[in-house]
Amino acid sequence: MSLQLTSKTINQHALYYADQGTGPAILFCHGLLASSQMWQSQITELAKQYRCIAVDLWGHGQSKTLPESCDNLQDVAKNLLDLMDALEVSNFAVIGHGCGGAIATEMVLMAPARVRGLVMLNSFVGFEPQVNCVKYQGFMAQVANAQAMPDELATSLTELFFSKDAIQTSQYNAALAQAIEQFNQQLTDISPSQITPLLKFANMAIFKRDTLESVEALTLPTLIAVGLNGYLRTPLESYLMHDCIDGSQLLHIDQAGHLANIEQADLFNQHLIDFLSKVNFN
Repeated sequence: MSLQLTSKTINQHALYYADQGTGPAILFCHGLLASSQMWQSQITELAKQYRCIAVDLWGHGQSKTLPESCDNLQDVAKNLLDLMDALEVSNFAVIGHGCGGAIATEMVLMAPARVRGLVMLNSFVGFEPQVNCVKYQGFMAQVANAQAMPDELATSLTELFFSKDAIQTSQYNAALAQAIEQFNQQLTDISPSQITPLLKFANMAIFKRDTLESVEALTLPTLIAVGLNGYLRTPLESYLMHDCIDGSQLLHIDQAGHLANIEQADLFNQHLIDFLSKVNFN
């Protein structure tokens, strides 16, 4: 069942989000090419005791535009803080996936008193390795040339988001097969009007600034999670961030790739519940 979204006008554009549950607030930030829908399993579990707010970032999902004044992930972080103001949420924890983890970190650096806990799933806050930048630019060039998401590229990208043996495993795992099909469909459903905002956002995500040294100053509870069988992020990157952030927890998730929260939902949810129970929202 899909998350039901509504919108607020932020920076003169409609920013869509799901808002479920009551209690201390948690903001979910997906990564590049994903959407708020990736968090369904987490929200189903956590909304029992938390207010779960999951945003469709600019150019993604139902947030099909991008403000002209939004030029980098710091601007996105500012827009999300404005969303939390509009929702009258004074303090909250942030769970970020991929570049959503970098955006979450920018929020912490901007408003350290408001963000009480930070979870980064398959994220990296340093510069994107050059080899990745070239590869990702190649993908985006195909989208730009077609002014759509080509079916063949959608299939290739979907494989990159799941674990290396996910396609094989999905032959006898119906839930995984459905998740793979849904993610692929989400990519092919990207509308022509969405292409330009999405490409600009992708450029901002790929060429984000390096905040590794800045996060050394973070003192909030932090959980760093990484899928051990993925294509897009490496355990080494999670070690680097874990070393930089004093007191952070490191979670390695076996048999999972970039969307580890979907492939190993029960395990990830249990670690989230344990982590959030120790966050001081007062």
